[in-house]
Amino acid sequence: MAKPSPFRLRWKGTISGPFTLGKISEMLRSGEISLIHNIEVDGSWITLRQYFRMIGNGTAYPITGSSSHSSNSETNIPQGLPLGASPQKNRLTRDQEIDHAVRLGYLWCGSTFLLPLLFAAIVPLCNVLMRDKLPDSSAFVLLAFATLAGCGLPLYFVRQIAVTLKREGLAEISQSQEKLCLALAALGVLVYLTVFWILTHSPH
Repeated sequence: MAKPSPFRLRWKGTISGPFTLGKISEMLRSGEISLIHNIEVDGSWITLRQYFRMIGNGTAYPITGSSSHSSNSETNIPQGLPLGASPQKNRLTRDQEIDHAVRLGYLWCGSTFLLPLLFAAIVPLCNVLMRDKLPDSSAFVLLAFATLAGCGLPLYFVRQIAVTLKREGLAEISQSQEKLCLALAALGVLVYLTVFWILTHSPH
């Protein structure tokens, strides 16, 4: 029996390896890498998720590397594809969508410190429209609402994205994003409510 060929991995431009398929499986299980890491196969880079689907394992982690090449010939080609489409192209498109979802999740995490400021613009807007300054208590209520909405909205969208990521076998990424967003949202609420309280209750 031929010894399984080792593979190199790539993540954010950094190449590591080579690793056997068994070692890659262990790294996946331990959380060292995820299914959106790239693996070099026949001189081309594809995601681990795409590679496992190509060899017929879906998003499951293979136990050994001995079946990696033999399973390629048994991979079923989807029927009913549009004219000019190919399974390879569809897989690449799907992986790009997943990568976009991961990036979008982290962007929503970072927006927890930006959205409260944008929503807080309602206070000076009300002052302009009413041609009079809002009472301090009313201004703080509006600013508090803006803070809660600005910090809560990203958390809602991150959880929506997490549903998609978990379905694609990326539970570890979705969980880390949810924890990060929750921590940033809690910190944002604490910081902005404190600042807005000082601004609205300081002597004029």
